[in-house]
Amino acid sequence: MIDEVASLRLSKQQLIKVEKALFELTRQQKSSQNVPVEIALPNFWSSIHQLLTHLENELAETIRNEGMNAKTQLQSRRLGVARTSVSDLTRMRMNAFTQHAILTNLVKGPNGNQNENRVPPLNWQRHDPSERAYYTSLERLVEKYKNEVSWNNMLHGGNPIQIKKPSLGGNAALTEFNDLDNEDESVNPPMISVPQSSQEIWDDPELDEEDRIRQMDEFPERATGAKSSTSLNTTSSGKSNSDMKRIRIIQDLMDPIIDEDGTAIQLTAGEVANFSSLMADTLIAAGLAESAEV
Repeated sequence: MIDEVASLRLSKQQLIKVEKALFELTRQQKSSQNVPVEIALPNFWSSIHQLLTHLENELAETIRNEGMNAKTQLQSRRLGVARTSVSDLTRMRMNAFTQHAILTNLVKGPNGNQNENRVPPLNWQRHDPSERAYYTSLERLVEKYKNEVSWNNMLHGGNPIQIKKPSLGGNAALTEFNDLDNEDESVNPPMISVPQSSQEIWDDPELDEEDRIRQMDEFPERATGAKSSTSLNTTSSGKSNSDMKRIRIIQDLMDPIIDEDGTAIQLTAGEVANFSSLMADTLIAAGLAESAEV
């Protein structure tokens, strides 16, 4: 920066013109804060840097040669006013460039075209190169912001967001299968697996009602899974008659009883059977049977 300033070193008369241009530009920028005012001088800020450096050196030389007097006070005030103008002008121009960059970018359409209320472009031949670099960085930041918040989609519309319906559990609906799946199934139909229960499935024989009644008449013990009193007489024939007692059942039993051998016996009212003395006496005492001794 120092080499650049030295190569463009201005004379004292030129620095006076730069000082006047600084005050005039500050005045104009105050009345037009939303738009950066054009600059007539090339390399404006480099010239301002030379101006402030010249004023500082001039003040230091006066203090060294003449000490603190009215001249030094005047030079010090002149330097302070110039610095205040530089500070105000910088703030106002940065705000103006920022607003211009934002407005120019926001009025662009989704295809980059300007809308009807377009912002006038800047003539960069009448602005400082450092200000153009600042303006370019602002444009990148605005574009980044617009992308992050989906600016174009919000203002101009875009692809609607696909909202996935929540799953309610269970099997998928038939409408969720596309045509491609249906075509594949027509060529190679899928194998349907039948769920198997944890228990063995009973294969019921094909018998009509008359066959079931006939079986119940021929084998009544199969209907309940317990022996009848008739079959009990047959199995008890081999036992000693001294240990057996003949009884008649006088009340139906809903559940079979277990004899001494562990056999389940189904008893119905009116049946006559031989039981062990202990079993017979128990049934008689319970009021389920009566003695039928001949």
